[in-house]
Order: sequence, then structure tokens, then C-alpha cells
Amino acid sequence: MWPTLFTMGSADVQVPVHTWGVTITLAFLVAALITHRRAAAGGVDGDRLGGFYLTAFLCGLAGARLLHFTMAEPTTFFRNPLIFFRFWEGGFAFYGGVILAVLGSIVYARYARIHWFKLADLTSPTIMLGLAIGRIGCFSAGCCHGRTCEIPGGALNLLPDGFSGGEFWVTLQPPFLVALVHDGVGAHNIPFYPTQLWESLGSVALFLLLSWIWKRRRFDGQVFGWLMLLYPILRTSIELFRGDEVRGVGYFGFLSTSQVVSIPMFLVGWGVILFNRRRGIVSVDLHNDDADLVDEIRSER
Repeated sequence: MWPTLFTMGSADVQVPVHTWGVTITLAFLVAALITHRRAAAGGVDGDRLGGFYLTAFLCGLAGARLLHFTMAEPTTFFRNPLIFFRFWEGGFAFYGGVILAVLGSIVYARYARIHWFKLADLTSPTIMLGLAIGRIGCFSAGCCHGRTCEIPGGALNLLPDGFSGGEFWVTLQPPFLVALVHDGVGAHNIPFYPTQLWESLGSVALFLLLSWIWKRRRFDGQVFGWLMLLYPILRTSIELFRGDEVRGVGYFGFLSTSQVVSIPMFLVGWGVILFNRRRGIVSVDLHNDDADLVDEIRSER
């Protein structure tokens, strides 16, 4: 739709600035800012989060890249593993980024003496907000699109006539939104369901809901558990309308990569909630530099 935000350089050398890269950077910065502002209220010392942000960012990129290649393009990856470093060519899987970022955060939390479930609860809503921003980049790039669909009669094109990137219709009947991309990394000149925007809107809703739960949480890990329960439902539902080819389809005859990964994620969510619900909230002293956990007093709310 709008894969390149702008170009810079001289007349001889033009360097494109891709919209997807800009939105991913913005997503991380917004998520980190909100996380930092909420840290103290969540029982986490914000001064200890600098290394966490870097860890989450690097692990997120690496994990997203690895899952994409090992599940969607294993043959290509194992023939030429160096394609892992060709970030400008695309190929990232959100679930892979979350999984490796979670593992990296566990290691960092232990090193920085941060209660990990408090950190997980703190960051769970902002993960969804970051995804909402990132999916706008996917829509701009033309990737992660939905299946082909019909353009209902009476549909209104919201983009100006002659726009080179594509067309975007709104209609009063299903599917309500239809997109068509002239240039991008996905299908060209074919009307499809804008599943990227569906997931963006759904992620905003989850951000608001998880933020509401976070303010009323009764035990550490509650918000993270609900994230692991709710996002797989959203993602699995949207996958039913996905139409891009490079995402790994056909597991067990009908499941996509993300639907397969959603199953253990959903089970992890139940496990976290059942394991932690009677443990309450661990009391911490954010002014103690020697230990993050001062005592094991658990408050009931």
C-alpha cells in the first residue's frame, strides 16, 4: 500500500526508508515509554529496565526471524542460513519474537533481581499496543494480508483517485473493509481482507482490556496469563481469513504456523493463572538496591 515512506540520499544514491521499519521502531518506543511510566506502580524499578529494553528488542527480532524461517521457509533457510541477516527482505513471525523475548526477559530479570511475573504483567498490555502499531506497517508493506474477497456494491474508496499504492474500500455490508495493493511484498492488484488492520484493532482492544486487568490484578502473573489466553484466540480467528502464502500452512492438514503455536500459548496462559492465583502479590521495596524482593508478604486484593 505504501511500502516506502520516503527516500533520502543524493541523486546518485537513493536509500529507501521503509514504512514497516519505521512502524516497528515506533511500536517498540511507545511500548517502552508506557512500560517505563507504569513501572513503579507495577512493583518494578524503572532504573533497572534499560538492559531489559535492549534484551527484549534484540531477542524479539531474532526470535521473529527464526520462527519465520524454521516454520515457513525451512528449506530456504537451511540451504543458506545467512539470509537470516537480510532483514530488509522481510520475514518476521510475531510469535517467535514473543517467545524468545520472554526467554530473554527471564534471564535478564534474574540478573537484575526483578520479580519476573511483575515484569511480565507490566509489559503484557504494551506488547499488544506495539503489535497494533506494527500491523499498520504490515498493511503498508502489503504483507500478512487476507484472502481474496469481493468488493460489495456501493463500496467507497477512501484513498484519492490515482494513488499509486493501491485502493481501500469501506462498505456497509461484510466484509466492511477491502484492500487492494498495487505494489508491495504480497499479492498485487487483487482485493483482499485487510487482516492486518483487523489484528491492529483487536490488539488495541486487548491493550485496553489488559490495562484494565493490570490495575485490578489480584496476583502476580494474572495479566500475563490473560494475554496468553486471549491473544491466541484473536490470532487463530484472524488466521482463518489470512491469504498470504509465506507463513507455513498445512500442519495437520489445515493449521497454519500461528495456529499451531497458539495451542501451547493458550495452555501456558491457563497454567500461569492456575499456578499463581493463590500466591497473591509479592511485596517489594523499590528503594532497596540489594534485593528486589524484601519479603514474601503477599497482599490480597
